[in-house]
Amino acid sequence: MTMSTSTTPRERRQERTRQAIITTALKLLVEKGPHKLSLREIARRIDYSPAGLYEYFDSKEDLIQAVCAEADERLRNVLNAVDGSLPVDEYIVELGLAYIHFARDNPEHFTFLFTRQEVEQPEAPIRLDEIDPQDSFMILYNAVQRAIDAGVIQSGEGYGPLEISYSLWAVVHGAATLQAHHLRKFPLDFLNTDRRALQVYLQGLGQKRK
Repeated sequence: MTMSTSTTPRERRQERTRQAIITTALKLLVEKGPHKLSLREIARRIDYSPAGLYEYFDSKEDLIQAVCAEADERLRNVLNAVDGSLPVDEYIVELGLAYIHFARDNPEHFTFLFTRQEVEQPEAPIRLDEIDPQDSFMILYNAVQRAIDAGVIQSGEGYGPLEISYSLWAVVHGAATLQAHHLRKFPLDFLNTDRRALQVYLQGLGQKRK
């Protein structure tokens, strides 16, 4: 995060402290999970007063939400940086590669979002039209719908844009998880391998359903 040059020295110190709290909380959330997150331990690690943390966050839950918001923003920024003017099949491939790249470059944010973050299950089924269009899944979903409309992907009964989007997400998420954790030092050209795998997968999705 870049701080504005128009801010005062005090405001810049406050922003640095706030960011240090979020960064340390993220590390602890990945290490121990939300239930064992300790504000006292965060304060100890950044050499700050435990009571002083409440100047920045009202509660532990408020701090966790700030960590989640930062991680979500980072992922959305990576996905939104993909050139939307590309042909839709290339665009989907690049979205997948960007997701994997995010996981490799931000393993703690990735782990928190998809492993350590507690997700409350809604009482009623989710409606897609109620989800923020900038949600990372909706970025993929809208690309898949474009591909279906263009005839690049063939949908069918029981396998429409939602199911196809999930399938693509599952493919890239598996690669991202392996590369973020287990295969970080593995001697493989991941970029070209992942690109080819996604291209082949999309080619399969382009075949007509029986």
